[in-house]
Amino acid sequence: MQLFSVIIPHYNSVFLLKHLISSIPVEESIQLIVVDDKSTEDVTEAERLVTARGGLFLYNVTGKKGAGTCRNIGLEHADGKWLVFADADDFFLENAFEIMKEHANSDADIIHFIPTSMNLKTMKTDTRHLWCEKLVRRYLDDPTEENEMALRYRCIVPWSKMIRHSMVKDAGILFDEVIVSNDVMFSVKCGHYAKCVEAYAEKIYCVTRSENTLTTGHDEERVQIRATLYKSRYQFLRDHLDLKKYSYTMPLSGQFLVRYAQQGYSLKLILKLYRYFRQEKIPLINWTGIRYTLRHQLRERRLYRDAYH
Repeated sequence: MQLFSVIIPHYNSVFLLKHLISSIPVEESIQLIVVDDKSTEDVTEAERLVTARGGLFLYNVTGKKGAGTCRNIGLEHADGKWLVFADADDFFLENAFEIMKEHANSDADIIHFIPTSMNLKTMKTDTRHLWCEKLVRRYLDDPTEENEMALRYRCIVPWSKMIRHSMVKDAGILFDEVIVSNDVMFSVKCGHYAKCVEAYAEKIYCVTRSENTLTTGHDEERVQIRATLYKSRYQFLRDHLDLKKYSYTMPLSGQFLVRYAQQGYSLKLILKLYRYFRQEKIPLINWTGIRYTLRHQLRERRLYRDAYH
């Protein structure tokens, strides 16, 4: 068994994929798996690069398209003790794998690291990573049960983590095979089934922002998919957690609606989503969650003020 299986879905971004691959050391302990998602551009160079270093370059030949499908294909071929996920337009930071090796003998099922981000247009630090960084730092600064639950259930991305392969396999956790937000329920379920989680202040991963990514995509079909997965997330947490104790981990329909109203979606769509969430009995607001967020925001502002003033 190898130490790490690095799983990368890819679609029409060979140049950025090459940069990502260059940030991964060529070592026997690292299994590189790239799964192409029916690219329309020539991927011959990328395939040659991956296979030349002993990696697997696979093709999504299923009837479904999307990063979730590709990640599931990668999981079928993964041999590593730890699963490490990356998007083709992101990259690992210098010494990332040396840092991960230092923690490879941990008994934890998930190990979180602090991410960073970059805007590919300006080549400057971006804000995409901040919400995940806050969850990790809150736990590091104050490892209460409350902050651990927030880290487990609110950090809904697969990157900047080491995830124990056997835990994922034993729990039967897969990615949703949808065009967006395929990683939400995967991350929530991993957080739930992990017997132990750890976090460290080292930075290993840079997530990027570009104008044509799915994250910034602006169409109603994707919003509908995200709403359905929002419901799935709510129902899973409702069924598996003590809501009196962990209600602040729950997704709120009001938060979802405000986000897409701010992004300029039509009032007709917002009202449609509101009726959908009402039908599914997803709360509009959660005072426990609001108090949790405000408490930490005030604390973080005080720390910032004390450090820089």
